Amino acid sequence: MLQLGIFLHSLVVGFMIFFMAVVSPVIFKILDETNSGAFLRQLFPRMFLYGLIVMLLATLSTLSSQLDIYWIISAFSSIFFAINLYIITPKINYYRDEAKIGSPLSEKKFKQFHLLSVVLFILQLLGLSLIHISEPTRLRRSADGGFGVKKKRGGGGGGGGG
Repeated sequence: MLQLGIFLHSLVVGFMIFFMAVVSPVIFKILDETNSGAFLRQLFPRMFLYGLIVMLLATLSTLSSQLDIYWIISAFSSIFFAINLYIITPKINYYRDEAKIGSPLSEKKFKQFHLLSVVLFILQLLGLSLIHISEPTRLRRSADGGFGVKKKRGGGGGGGGG
């Protein structure tokens, strides 16, 4: 089940990087402000819902793991997706609409909530990446008995080819 959880983490890391590297820059190059805003209002809730569902599945699949860090990072990532989906995104939309009609306080609130959303997104990406960085090390440690030395295979004797 741990391998399923790691696979699900990979899916989320992949879509997060794709969003930051491809989708976001292209949106603002191709679409004007009105159309990019309309597109993002449709995209973000779906993206956060997808992340929430996948991370809830990852949390369930890593609960039986001997390593608590997997399900803890999965659970926190689920919570952050839920916060972005149900709390921050509606506030961002509300304050953006208010700012467009000339409320300077709303523009400030919009920027604060947008920054919070970005910070949560980056924290999730870093946390999930930590798992992928540490996983090969953990696997190597278990294969070599934890001492950094690979176990010899085969029978004794020393000298000959191989």
